[in-house]
Amino acid sequence: MLPRCPSFDGSFVRQFDTLCLPGLETLPLHRVCFDPAAFSPECFGAQGIILPASLQGAAPKRLGEFLAGRLAAREALRPFGLAGCSVAIGAAREPLWPEGVEGSISHSRLAGEGVALCAVRPGQEGIGLDLEAWLDGDQGAQLWPGIMDGEEWGRLEAGVHDAQLSLAEGVTLVFSAKESLFKGLYSRVGRYFDFLDVRWLAMTAQTLTLELKTPLTPQCCSLKRSRIAIYRKTGL
Repeated sequence: MLPRCPSFDGSFVRQFDTLCLPGLETLPLHRVCFDPAAFSPECFGAQGIILPASLQGAAPKRLGEFLAGRLAAREALRPFGLAGCSVAIGAAREPLWPEGVEGSISHSRLAGEGVALCAVRPGQEGIGLDLEAWLDGDQGAQLWPGIMDGEEWGRLEAGVHDAQLSLAEGVTLVFSAKESLFKGLYSRVGRYFDFLDVRWLAMTAQTLTLELKTPLTPQCCSLKRSRIAIYRKTGL
């Protein structure tokens, strides 16, 4: 079980730590636990993070998540000697990483706790990370048509029992895997593409295999299938 964030103490940032997940020991996840209710705009200055002009006037929830994500990014860049580099925000709200490295940021609220994760590695091959709270049954039933087609849904209905999942949990994992692939491929594709451009083929306890229905770019032809690592942890 991964360690839980500490209890609330009134501060926005509650803890920085590093998580090493099975099978991904060479790609540590830098975690920031934060209290969304304790955010104020002054937190940016206190933490030495610049608020981008494009986010001026954004809702406090969005600003708090952005700040926590950039704090996680700063810690993830530290081993590369790049902690002082600013991770700017692109036209499509994507992080703009320093030259020579790539990374991914995700944040969510888990059982009322704010959590931001970031992973960084050398190269430009593409990396995608997504952190999600479990959907409930009503949310899964409402959202699945925008996440997968009817064939995928039928496969999910038939396969969730073997994977020891509820249908809503299966929908959550398919969504999260496709979101991770979207993040990983965006730097190559350079545009948004739909979740229905990708189908899921197989699911195990720790992996989910995705397939591109059509090549998004000539460069993606060699990436027709991708295996996404999934971690179902209540303690994250």
